[in-house]
Amino acid sequence: MDVSIVIVNYNVEHFLSQCLLSVRASVRDLELKGHEAEVWVVDNRSVDGSCAMVREQFPEVHLLALDENLGFSKGNNRAIEQCNGRWVLLLNPDTVIPENALSKCLAYAESSPDLGGMGVPMVDGMGRFLPESKRGMPTPWVAFCKISGLYKLAPKTEKLNQYYMGHLDPDENHCIEILSGAFMWMRKEALDQVGLLDEAYFMYGEDIDLSWRLLKGGWKNHYFAETSIIHYKGESTKKGSLNYVLVFYKAMQIFARTHFSGGNARAMLGLIQLAIYFRASLAILARVIRMVKLPVLEFSLFWTALVVFLMQYGEAKEIQYDWNWALPATAAYAALWLLALKFQGGYDRPWKLISVARGVLMGGLFLLAGYGLLPENMRFSRAILVFGALALPLIVLAVRWRWDKGRGWNGKGQKRRLFISSPAELNAISDLIAELEPHAELRAEKIQALHPGSRDASANESSSEDVSFLGGLTDLNEVIRINRINEVILSGRELTASQKISAMTGVADANIHFRIAWTEGGNVVGVGGPELGSISDWPRAIQLPRAKRIKRTFDIFVAFLVLVLSPFFAAFGRTNWIPSAIDVLLGKRTWVGIPADFAKESKLQKYVFSRTHTGSNRARHRTLLAYVRDYRWTVDLGVIREALISHRAIHRHGNN
Repeated sequence: MDVSIVIVNYNVEHFLSQCLLSVRASVRDLELKGHEAEVWVVDNRSVDGSCAMVREQFPEVHLLALDENLGFSKGNNRAIEQCNGRWVLLLNPDTVIPENALSKCLAYAESSPDLGGMGVPMVDGMGRFLPESKRGMPTPWVAFCKISGLYKLAPKTEKLNQYYMGHLDPDENHCIEILSGAFMWMRKEALDQVGLLDEAYFMYGEDIDLSWRLLKGGWKNHYFAETSIIHYKGESTKKGSLNYVLVFYKAMQIFARTHFSGGNARAMLGLIQLAIYFRASLAILARVIRMVKLPVLEFSLFWTALVVFLMQYGEAKEIQYDWNWALPATAAYAALWLLALKFQGGYDRPWKLISVARGVLMGGLFLLAGYGLLPENMRFSRAILVFGALALPLIVLAVRWRWDKGRGWNGKGQKRRLFISSPAELNAISDLIAELEPHAELRAEKIQALHPGSRDASANESSSEDVSFLGGLTDLNEVIRINRINEVILSGRELTASQKISAMTGVADANIHFRIAWTEGGNVVGVGGPELGSISDWPRAIQLPRAKRIKRTFDIFVAFLVLVLSPFFAAFGRTNWIPSAIDVLLGKRTWVGIPADFAKESKLQKYVFSRTHTGSNRARHRTLLAYVRDYRWTVDLGVIREALISHRAIHRHGNN
């Protein structure tokens, strides 16, 4: 065997498919010239259907489907330990290689007896040369020039741009120091000598470490410019945003401690720590900007509209307003109205007209009540309140229609559904939805599903052209994140109440829309055919943003009430309520919650009182399921009232 190609994949099915097609063509070209090659794909527990795709479309590939995400180094090592080639090529799944790439690289490598490793020019999806195709050793000075951006002042000099070896012509062959892990061609004999990838690196940095060990072992690393590849830079790892940046700098810390000593190590570690804080600050700033840019825009337009109206109204009525007071007052009006809009879910996706209407009404009522309490000389005409109530919804409608062409309203954007069901039940559920929602494009794309059981149970289910089983119920959060799911449909018949509760309260994304489909024996429940009641919507589910705000507001109100009345609580032997109220105010606990044994994957807060504490196990399950799918603050009030009367014990640890 001449060449072994190793690809480590993590949730980039479409890129992997494209990569394997290009590798297949290049292997055929290599075989026509009398050489042999094998391809290994190591899958780090993907949940996007990658393994099924490889099995179905690339049967010649050796697939290692791991039970957990071991990272880049361990994943590659698992395959290298089993491969048979004299040469090993580590390839990223988000790359495309030319048909003659393998044959050209093999010919050059065979003619270079000192070659331990080799890289090639890489271009991105726009055809632009990627400077990381050739790199130098990241010493403290080199790293400082890179992190600070100094290298951009003189990108073609060795002094300032040693990191990207800017002094070397990218169109010529060279000996370099550091290879890129996206395309890393290595002599197996050299690997046997210096060792495989260091498994202390989860992702990033392992290519730098191995390149340096090859040089220290007496081998040379070559930059071969007579072929090139496409690298869709970062596609295989970008989905974790800031987390991946932190992983990269952690890898650099490992490298500095391993290969530097004394002052060099301290300088390198200091630079890395500085870079971590800088990048984290940028990420937080970007997140804040994304969160506030829409409210700020709407506030600016609404405030401007109020000021213009007041100017025109004053001119028409010949009223002279004190603008030193009028400007901040109108700003306060606008801010209060938008806060009411936020509280009523006016900024929750999908945007809903009813939420906007509730927010406008709530803000108007508060302003009207407050208006009557102001001194006479500080009141404007009530006409401004009427104008605001009319102008705000028009501004909101106009801005958001322009914002995303109306796709964000009432869930009009594309539904990315995930089903949690067995294959047999899934057919009945999809048929049910097709009948209830004849215009929904349910079958336009491959159906994505999770098995109600474990990931092993899912692996036993074969995917088809129409359905892809991505894992088990424990993979729910990862599947939602990777596949950008916005609606989850649960099998009412197959999932227990505890599983439904865990699914709903355990999701990290609060904007997921949950539904439950009820079928019986493969047939739709309901007299005379499908009924709307067969699929239940949960508009007041406890994990949704509006329900969370209502619950938090209720918690704060009750906590303040307990603290204000603390002398009475102490007098009647309820002193343990006081520290609990403080915990609730600080956000450490909620007054009413769900026991951990009923929702093991729950992300809900620790609680003071359980929603249910008596009755059979089945009855408690049903009570808790009703609570999480249809939250009402009056239920919490009833639990607290009953606890106050009955001296129910306070939970000291909550749902840990």
